[in-house]
Amino acid sequence: MYIVRVASQEMTKAQQGFQRAGLETVGFGGVLRAVRTYVSERFPVSQAGAVLSAYVCCYLLYGKAHGYQVFRWVTVVGGMTVVMLALVRRIIDDVDDLPEDIRTGRFSFVDDGRRRFRGLIFGGVTATALAGVLNATCSLGLLAASVGVAAWFLVAMVIVKRTMVAKSRTLQYIVGETCSAVFLLYSYVVWTEAAGGSLPTIAVIAIVGLFWTAFQFWGFTRKMGAGDWAPWGLTVGEIRPVLIVFLTLAAVFSVLIAHYAHLPVGYLLYGLALSGVFVALVLRWWLQLPAREPERVGAFWAGMPFGVAVEAGVLIAVLVSSL
Repeated sequence: MYIVRVASQEMTKAQQGFQRAGLETVGFGGVLRAVRTYVSERFPVSQAGAVLSAYVCCYLLYGKAHGYQVFRWVTVVGGMTVVMLALVRRIIDDVDDLPEDIRTGRFSFVDDGRRRFRGLIFGGVTATALAGVLNATCSLGLLAASVGVAAWFLVAMVIVKRTMVAKSRTLQYIVGETCSAVFLLYSYVVWTEAAGGSLPTIAVIAIVGLFWTAFQFWGFTRKMGAGDWAPWGLTVGEIRPVLIVFLTLAAVFSVLIAHYAHLPVGYLLYGLALSGVFVALVLRWWLQLPAREPERVGAFWAGMPFGVAVEAGVLIAVLVSSL
């Protein structure tokens, strides 16, 4: 498999050609080097850790809502699988972005990207197959769930790009962001396999919804200050109410989780305060925007801080309530 990662958009064609020559891969050793390069550049340890920590938080909350925690081999399988599924999602996004990356000069290939395309497809299929094999050691139902999640990533991309959905940004968003919701629901499938039980639908929606909103907040703010960062074709001004909606939903989900997972009152207050603080930060940031080029103003609270705070609150609350 051949994978090239261009370090900067400002690299000249000569520099890009030099890098391609240096990264040319031949044989099994070359394939391993290419895989390591791709993972380090496009799916670093920090991303894998964030995915795994969200899985752990969801799993622990399911156990709290059920009344006791259950840890089995399937729990470990689920943790390894979510990392591989996140990698599959990353690969599919890169396949989708490849033509535009080549057109804009972000990447330059002597073969028009055909090797990279084949390498990405091979990597995605391999990661999906490994996840399927792991899940098959637990049950056929879990095998179907893991492969189904990976398949939906691909199907959602096709729907967004190749159907009437492509004409509406709203529909594109709805279809595209079902991927993260389905991905988070996988943790519930793992938990039901381990515990042999189920939870009220509202409890599952609240748990999945909390981490989905945290992911959305990250997605909508992670490029703030980079210039032209507003996603989904929105303007900088239109992003503000969207973020407030996400933060409001997070507060509602925190209240429901505190009830269904029997968490301390402190967690309830923390969840409400956390959303309130970030709403204040969002409003303050917009009030201080300059009249010219507001999209180039960064914010210390953008990106990961909200998600990290959500996970930290959950883990501490579960630990305290288990003592």
